[in-house]
Order: sequence, then C-alpha cells, then structure tokens
Amino acid sequence: MMRRIARVLALIAVPALLLAQQRPTFPHKVHETLFPTCLGCHAGVPSGDAATALPSPAVCATCHDDATMPRVDWKAPAPRGAGLLAFSHITHLGKVKNAGCESCHAAGGDTKWMNVARAAPERCIACHAHQASTHLGDDNVCSTCHRPLTAATGLSEQRVAAFPKPPTHAAPDFTSAHGKAARATNANCATCHARESCARCHVDANRSTVIRALGTDRRIARLVAGKAPSYPTPADHLTADFGLEHGTAAKANVARCATCHARASCETCHTADGALAILRRLPDAREAGSRGVRLQRVVAPSASPRGPSFSLASSQHAQKPDTTTHKVQVHPPAFARSHGGVASSGQSQCTNCHAQRFCTDCHVGELAGRRYHPSNFVSSHPAKAYGRDTECSSCHTTEAFCRSCHKQVGVAAKSGVRSTVYHNAQPFWLLEHGRAARQDLTNCTTCHQQAYCLQCHSDVGSRINPHGPGFDAARMAKRNSQICLVCHLKNPLGGK
Repeated sequence: MMRRIARVLALIAVPALLLAQQRPTFPHKVHETLFPTCLGCHAGVPSGDAATALPSPAVCATCHDDATMPRVDWKAPAPRGAGLLAFSHITHLGKVKNAGCESCHAAGGDTKWMNVARAAPERCIACHAHQASTHLGDDNVCSTCHRPLTAATGLSEQRVAAFPKPPTHAAPDFTSAHGKAARATNANCATCHARESCARCHVDANRSTVIRALGTDRRIARLVAGKAPSYPTPADHLTADFGLEHGTAAKANVARCATCHARASCETCHTADGALAILRRLPDAREAGSRGVRLQRVVAPSASPRGPSFSLASSQHAQKPDTTTHKVQVHPPAFARSHGGVASSGQSQCTNCHAQRFCTDCHVGELAGRRYHPSNFVSSHPAKAYGRDTECSSCHTTEAFCRSCHKQVGVAAKSGVRSTVYHNAQPFWLLEHGRAARQDLTNCTTCHQQAYCLQCHSDVGSRINPHGPGFDAARMAKRNSQICLVCHLKNPLGGK
C-alpha cells in the first residue's frame, strides 16, 4: 500500500497557482451559473500545464468589458516556488478512478457546484489509509505528502515560523527522548526542521550523521538565532556519586556526552593527559555546533579535606533543573598524607586531573605555606627517617637538602675520617654498613658523598668489593656499562 502511495504522490508539484495563499480567493459561488465544468478556467490542471492552469485576463475580459460587466484588473499570480506539499494532479487523475475536483475541493463536505475551498489534510488521510492516527501524529509518514523543508524554497520565513507543533513535542520528556525518534524516522524531522534546528543545542551537530542529513536552511538559522538552548538533566547525572563514576559512562559511550558537552567543559577538571584519549573524541570550540552545558569548577578551601567540586549552570536546563552543586570528593580526608602509596601503586589515575607540575609544587622540598611536618619536626626527624615511616626523597633531594643541614650541625661525614659515632656507635659498623647501604642508599647520601665511598670501594682506593652476594656484573654492565667506570679504571669484564 505504501509503495503505491509513494508512486501516486510523486514529488512533481504544479506551481502553487491554483490556490493562492494569504490572498483574497476567487468568488467561485458568484460564477456558478457561467461555467459548466472546472476545466473552463482550469484547463491546464489535468495536463500539468501551468500556463493554462488559471484563466488568462483575456478570458475574463469576454464578460468584464465595461459593457456587459464592469472591467476587472486581474492577472494570474506569479509562481511562488516550491511549497511544502508534494502533490501532482496528473498522477492523481491517472491513478484514482471516478475522482472529480469536488472530491478534494468541496468546502466543508458540501459538494454543491462551485462551493470549493482548499483541500484539507483530512481529505488526504481519508483516501491514503496508511494507519496514521492524526495529521501530526508520530505514526505518520510525512514524506508521503511533504517534501523536506530545505526543498520547500517557496515558503517564507513567517510561514515556516507558523508551522503547527505536533502534540508529542509538548511532552515533558520530549527533549530527552526525541533522539531515538529522530534516528528512526529522520525524514519526518526534515519536514519541519533543518540542521540549524538541532545545532542550537547539540554540541555534536557537525559530527552527527542524523543531523547532517537534514541540510542547512537560512530561514531556520534566522529563526533560532539568539534563542537559548535547552538541556534536560539526565537521571544518572542527579545521583550523588555521578561526579566520581561518570568516567565509566564516558568510556562506554562518549558520543552521548558530546550531545551536551564540548571538550572545554571536561577540561574544567581534566587538566592533565590521563583522559586525553576520551577528550579528543569530544568536539572542540571550533567544530562545536553549540556551546553546550558548561561546568563551573569550585575549588574547596585549602583547610578543607574535601576535594574539588563542580556545578552545572541551572539556566541551561529546561526540565528538572539541576540547581545543586555537585561535590566531587575525589579523595578521602587527610589524603595528602597518605597518597604516596596510592600514587605509587598505579591503581589511581592521578593524571586524569593532575599534571606533573601539581606534584612538584610540594615534592621539591620545604615550601612556605605548605607545611607537611608538625612543629619541631627537625628535632625528631631522625627516628622517622631511620624507621622509614615516610619516604623523605618524595619531597627532599637528600644529597642537597639533607646534607646541607647535616653539614651545618656537624653530622655530615668529613673527608678522610671514618667514624661510627653517628651510626649508634656500633663498633663493627664498617663491616656491616654494606647491608644498610644496599637496602636504602638514600639514607647514606644525607651525610655522605660519592667520593667518601670511593675511598674504599674503587680501583683508586682500597679496592674493597661493594657488591653483595649474587651480584650479576654482566647483567649490570649490559644495562649501563658506564656505571662500572665510576669505581673501576677499566671495564672489569674485559670489554671496551
């Protein structure tokens, strides 16, 4: 049935001359006794001849000659271009039997001679039983009778603005649910909409194949210019943990994010390269169809244990406005003191939010205003350092920061002096210090420089072997042969 209808309603339309829109109509009722058939004036309708579809002024002048009837100054209207209706009289007269002009043009169902009017959409639906509930129903197939708006070049901007809105468009959830309908029946959308209709809100309008299929239209562009976009808040965005869990949703379907968010929106928080692969799949400012929903980052006070937070601009949301500030507590309280283990484990994606410079703000030594240690820590720090409760080298360069202070207080080793006084006065420390050095050489460098060790452990010193049991010299040389030459005058393995 639908195929037959599509053939009948071929997109070959007679120019809109028969029924001029927005103009005084011809008084057919007054002339009902003068013309036995419609073809007396509209001879060109059956053949599709636009030149004879309406009577010429000469035909009217046979009566309106100022003698029989007053003269009238009438001429056929100029062609108005393509309208929205895709209709062909030729096709209908060839396919539909026993159809007269009154079948479609009888006014109000009254088939009296010359009681005519424009054909109503209900007349079309009465014959074309394609199971449409109403003229503007979602179950209708608009392309059966209408051409796309971008092809209806004869319509003025005012006519386009006055298009009736289907009842379903007024539903509360239409904005959030219309995408599914658009993907299923894009041709229906094209009857009234152009690409600019969607680009007003859709950030990804220039990427979406569904939206790009609509084409562009200057009339729509002028109608939507300056009109604010409308964004409903998705249900999952209202959950308490969405700020922490949205990354999983973005990885699964980043195209969904691109409907409302441009890349700059995510870069409000994602300032590092950890999420760069996903962010690159979002439109940037140059290709975005709309600015989209922008996130505003609110950084918690430095004294607060809470992490960064963001809020959505409520003015950009039409239904269920999200007016609350979503606190994104990424880290638990006191995380600054315990983050080292998490960061070193590799399980936390620190680089999603932090660039390396963020870490070096703290991890380059003592900085004013960023006190990590408690008061009088200098007097008690040896026990912490020896106990390895904290990794001093995370913040301090031990060879410079620690030794410079140790040297001032007379703790650092002096050249040529071998003493055990600073190693808990253990009498056999020189024989046992190798194990401690292999476990944590960083502690040694807080007092000793490399030259101090080379007094014993080098070819120019006492030639005491510093390597522990099971040392694989060949493997070490393969990794970096130059390191051997720090202690050895030549390669001990015989190589160059």
